[in-house]
Amino acid sequence: MPIVSIIIVNWNGEAFLRDCFHSLQDQTYKDFEVIFVDNASTDNSVSVVKELVSSLDFPIKLIELSENTGFTGGNIEGLKHCSGKYIALLNNDTVATDRWLEALVRAMDVHPEVGICASKLIVAGTDIIDSAGDGYATFGRAFKRGEGLPHHLFDKEEYVFGACGGAALYRKQMLDEIGFFDDDLFLYFEDSDLNFRAQLSGWKCLFVPEAVVYHRVRASGKKIGHLSAFYGVRNDKIVKIKNVPLTVILRHFPCFILNELISFAYHVRTGQFKSYLKGNYEFLKNLPHYLKKRKQVMELKKVTSGYINSLLTSGFTVYLGKYLYKIKN
Repeated sequence: MPIVSIIIVNWNGEAFLRDCFHSLQDQTYKDFEVIFVDNASTDNSVSVVKELVSSLDFPIKLIELSENTGFTGGNIEGLKHCSGKYIALLNNDTVATDRWLEALVRAMDVHPEVGICASKLIVAGTDIIDSAGDGYATFGRAFKRGEGLPHHLFDKEEYVFGACGGAALYRKQMLDEIGFFDDDLFLYFEDSDLNFRAQLSGWKCLFVPEAVVYHRVRASGKKIGHLSAFYGVRNDKIVKIKNVPLTVILRHFPCFILNELISFAYHVRTGQFKSYLKGNYEFLKNLPHYLKKRKQVMELKKVTSGYINSLLTSGFTVYLGKYLYKIKN
């Protein structure tokens, strides 16, 4: 039985799969299996994977779904077929460096308090960070830590709020306790929701800078157009209403309102106002359902609201960080 199960969810990612799988072939850590979940692709993705199976020396389980269940649904299905004590997620449009998995497993083995290990994701073809772990800001929104900054600024192993689901390692014991992705989310912020539930339940997340992955940022997501705005608007609010302690909401309420105004202006300026309205409508329509989920989450809460507040990053730091760096340099 392998120590690690790697789930790769795919939708029409034929162009990326060979590079992704060959990077796994080159891993220094070999005790893993791959669960490849295809979300009813209409390209030749499945044929490519079937072709690769014969040339790779790690086990691959191919799961073909009859409909597109999103990143969330694909991973939920993939988890059902995992046998490892650690569960890794890897985007189909990534290339992992050879010591990626070794670094994550080492960190997880050394730190029993850690339920999530975050990779260093670098924008493919650059030296710029896509995500050095994920954070949650005082204005009530998840963000990619270090996004847009040079990767050498993030070479320290340290606790962070959470991990980007594009390349992360999860302790199966933690997932058994708090659950996996929320099937309401479909796409976007599913990892933020899981990060929050892990922190509320007392699990920590460790950023592992040696676990480097190159990411073709938005290579897959850009195919869905305005749906990204709809899911982004709706799911951001679902994460807040499910997970943020009431005292934290009240403490930062003016920042929450400011962020909503900025979001409104952004979606108007980019021609996505209809998607913005639809996302808010769908959230409000199902609010009682999300409040029931909030109750379930809060029943698992083992830390104080003050501790959660201490993990949040100032909204001004998030907005201004990379611009101040550019001015300084």
